[in-house]
Amino acid sequence: MEGSARYKVPGGKLVSIKLEYDTSIKKVMILGDFFIYPESALDEIEECLVATGVDKSETEIANKINYVVTSSGIRLIGVTPDAIAKAIKMAVK
Repeated sequence: MEGSARYKVPGGKLVSIKLEYDTSIKKVMILGDFFIYPESALDEIEECLVATGVDKSETEIANKINYVVTSSGIRLIGVTPDAIAKAIKMAVK
């Protein structure tokens, strides 16, 4: 199946998700008008989400993203791991 969602972060930017999934995420694209440094780190975040079960909670997904962000020294501006997780859950509904 395919899903997509757009979520406006309160006080932040827009995050858009496009994904392919069945019981888990097969492919995900994170788009939006937020900033990420280094820019190549977006691939790292997307990769960490592949094989994540779509039954996982927003908190579990956000924790997975946050782990990659903090362990790799990634800077997110205008978006948070929680906002990305919320958009992912919106895309699989």
